[in-house]
Amino acid sequence: RCVVTSYYYDKSLQPQAATSPLPTMASAAESADAAPVCELCVAIGEQHEATHRCLECEEYMCAKLAASHTLPRVCRNHQVKTLAEMAADPHLAHVSVVCRDHDELLKYFDKQCQRPICHSCTVLNHRNHECTTLDEAVHKAMAEMEALRASGLQDAAQLEQAHQRVKAALDELTTNYEAAAEQVQTIVDMVCTVMKQRGADVLSELDGKYKAKAFVLREHCDQLNTLRGCVVSAVERAESGNKGPAAHTLQVCADLRATMGTLKSTQPALQPQVGPKLSVHWDQASAKAAINKIGAVYDSGDLAASSVVDGPGLQSAVPGQVSRFLVRVQDGRQQAMALGPESVALEAERQADNEQVALEDVQVAQQGEAGVLQVSYRVPAGETAGGRLRLHVRVEGEAVGGSPFDVLMGALGPKHQKIVVQGAGTADANGTYWLQQEQCNNKPVWFKDNVANNRIYWDGGYWYCSRPYGGPRAFYKCKSDA
Repeated sequence: RCVVTSYYYDKSLQPQAATSPLPTMASAAESADAAPVCELCVAIGEQHEATHRCLECEEYMCAKLAASHTLPRVCRNHQVKTLAEMAADPHLAHVSVVCRDHDELLKYFDKQCQRPICHSCTVLNHRNHECTTLDEAVHKAMAEMEALRASGLQDAAQLEQAHQRVKAALDELTTNYEAAAEQVQTIVDMVCTVMKQRGADVLSELDGKYKAKAFVLREHCDQLNTLRGCVVSAVERAESGNKGPAAHTLQVCADLRATMGTLKSTQPALQPQVGPKLSVHWDQASAKAAINKIGAVYDSGDLAASSVVDGPGLQSAVPGQVSRFLVRVQDGRQQAMALGPESVALEAERQADNEQVALEDVQVAQQGEAGVLQVSYRVPAGETAGGRLRLHVRVEGEAVGGSPFDVLMGALGPKHQKIVVQGAGTADANGTYWLQQEQCNNKPVWFKDNVANNRIYWDGGYWYCSRPYGGPRAFYKCKSDA
């Protein structure tokens, strides 16, 4: 078969047109259950099972013909796919390689319309459009797809990493939530236990006061009852004494006189010795306010970002000496949060070599006011003076604003707003020097008359007065206390 004229040839016959048209994709797939056969073999009266398909010719073919299909020059760029590849990618079955308008192979690519076209399209429908060969367009598309694929793989990796980070954050959040919920329940149980114990103590105290008062009142009752009985008995005898002999009457009168005398001399208390009032004062408002202050929900990340740190220990630290600064722990609403000392952590490293520096005597203590913590530390005495540290300050494991801090290992020197130089023989240096925003070797610097003229700076315990930039280092020097 001539791939150009679609004629079949036999050695003993003249060229003749094919007696039957080649099966199309639709005719070859009329029955979904029928296995496709080689269309070229069918055309010459043979029946072989199809194993491949040419996307350009839109024909099924057997393995033998598929192996030689791309050998002729005109078919060299045809795409022959196995049926397994076609099944794996159903999109291939819908790829058209023939122009629907002119029934010609698609050989060109219209850059303006962004679609494959045939030769007739270039002179008719797509005339004057910028076009390129389909092979060149495919080559560029494959290069672009490869670049996009590489970019997609990178993006997918980044998304996977982001997914892992977000999932880890979610897992950590869940863990923190469960731990916080357990802590809340523990605190509630503790508060309930404390309240029950306090209730038991109050009841015990109430019981003791009641028993003490009740004992006094019972004793009083018994005393009054005894005296009343004696008086009643004496009165009854007096009534019976009027009816007896004279001697009996005299005896009864004597007994009555003695009883009444004893009553008068005893003078029993006629009012209760202790009051009957007994009550408990329970300050519910204070108890409620105290309980409400027990727990507070906060975001530790926001807490660190909202907290304020300040103090000389964030600027300089003399090796071997204690340095201090304050941490004001507050939430996003600038409400003070009374966290414990364990909520603040410090780390330090040298800027020169990024080596960790083991800070000594790190202490965090409450500073009276709620939410204010004083932090103190000491740089080891062996560290080089004049070097610099990166000081990391964390609250609840998160870096505070401004962390890490640039800390000079040594004294920063004075921060006077102005310095007056005067004296005999120093006329070229005499004048008023003003503190500048910029620094000289990370030290404060003052300019004469507020311009970049002669300058003064402080270094290592001495004042130095020097020429403007580019001059000698110094022409006057004096101690820092001068």
